[in-house]
Amino acid sequence: MDGKKALYYAAIAIAVLIGVSIVVSVVSAILSLAWAIVSGIVSLAVLAGLVYLAYKAGSWLLSDDDSAATDSIRGSRSSSSLGNGGSESRQDRLRRQYVEGQISEEEFERRIGRELETEDVDDIDRELERER
Repeated sequence: MDGKKALYYAAIAIAVLIGVSIVVSVVSAILSLAWAIVSGIVSLAVLAGLVYLAYKAGSWLLSDDDSAATDSIRGSRSSSSLGNGGSESRQDRLRRQYVEGQISEEEFERRIGRELETEDVDDIDRELERER
């Protein structure tokens, strides 16, 4: 009977080892799946962060170029307004009055036309003075 008992215990031991092996395999598969999910989420977060940084850097670089171009346009406008007696500020004032509803569209067009005519006459007068 000792041989039968030994065989019986050996069979139980093999069954326990197979059961433990199956449990370890299942736990390993679950942990591996969880690790893959966490790794994927972290990778997506890092990728999203990099895309966001690239977007911000691009918009910063482009806005910097745009503001430089805008500043140069403003600089040329301000220098031209200084050169022609401040007519730029009168035009801006007329635009503001029109936008605020203080003057009608017809009045705005009439006044702005007069400003542009005056500006042309002022330019011609300046050119004539330079030639003298």
